[in-house]
Amino acid sequence: MSKILKKCNKCLQKYEYGKSCSCLSKQNKKMLKITGKEDGFYASSVWRKLRKRIILRDGAFCRRCVAIRNTHINMYDTENLEVHHIKPRSEYPELELEPTNLVTLCKTCNLQLGTKTTLDFEFEAKPLAGPCL
Repeated sequence: MSKILKKCNKCLQKYEYGKSCSCLSKQNKKMLKITGKEDGFYASSVWRKLRKRIILRDGAFCRRCVAIRNTHINMYDTENLEVHHIKPRSEYPELELEPTNLVTLCKTCNLQLGTKTTLDFEFEAKPLAGPCL
């Protein structure tokens, strides 16, 4: 008797019907493990809640793409969003949860900015509505 297979929406690989694709468990583990960041900050519930609020504040798209990269063709990156610390956590630990020090970027833009302490585009953070955490 042959097995019924489904195609995963994420990785497009086939897996047995009634089971989960192996990429899902790998993805969940990857989300919790941030290489080089062993202090647990990015896995904390405080950071995860704040991160969601910052992404919503910034319209759920990369602010750098909007500002400089794709404005002439109206393409904005809404995939692989990350929240970037404008002033790095390593040098300014007191600003790690400060909303005005955070901006939503796509993974590409975040990697391009790296650990610079300034942005290469105009950005003014709006205050968050309601209690911070």
